[in-house]
Amino acid sequence: MFEAVISDTKAWRNSIEAIAALIDEGTLQIETDGLKLRAMDPSQIALVDFELPASAFDKYTVEKPVSVGIDFSELSKITKRSRTEDKIELSLEENRLKMVFAGETTRKFNLAIIESTSSPPKEPGVDFTSEIKIGASILKEALKDAELISNHVAIMADDGFSITAQGDTGSAEIKFPSENIMSLTAKEKSRSVFALDQLNNLLKASDQGSIILLKLKTDAPLRLEYAIGDGRVIYYLAPRIEST
Repeated sequence: MFEAVISDTKAWRNSIEAIAALIDEGTLQIETDGLKLRAMDPSQIALVDFELPASAFDKYTVEKPVSVGIDFSELSKITKRSRTEDKIELSLEENRLKMVFAGETTRKFNLAIIESTSSPPKEPGVDFTSEIKIGASILKEALKDAELISNHVAIMADDGFSITAQGDTGSAEIKFPSENIMSLTAKEKSRSVFALDQLNNLLKASDQGSIILLKLKTDAPLRLEYAIGDGRVIYYLAPRIEST
């Protein structure tokens, strides 16, 4: 048996958006201490590692841990219909995820559980050399600037933090003043190139006030993390290897 109630509808919507931004289908692990998911995107370029603890819910009851296959693209469509004042009730009944949005009206939705045989992938073991903590709004604006020039960007950290884009029509360089960086540590210069559309997907569920933690190593996957309510999401994004 699984039953849960959450009144922080924004956190629930953002949680589902954080997963659906990367995968259409995945295995949600319903544990006694909360909801968890770790999955690769279909292209095997990015990984999502998501956790929403039991403490995020007004009520959370699990008789025994269970893993269920979820169509997150469909769940996202339903979840977007929730309203701020709604209280969301979740339960598993007869191979279906049942959702009740209780607010001005009471709306009930049932989503079929899909078959899932895949086991969660391992978290990449990367010895990162740089770590940057920065506001989501500043980072998103920088990516919008870079998008004018190219569909990929180079992210670099050393004694400072910068994003550059190189395209057929020109180039762009965005440097972040130290006062706009919450923290920066760099054991050595780190630089990697990433696809812009993938980066934008990873930041979809972040709010303007979200704090983004980036971990870098030259030509290694990027680790990007931020909080969603009481939960958190971690992404790994493989770099684009530049031709020499």
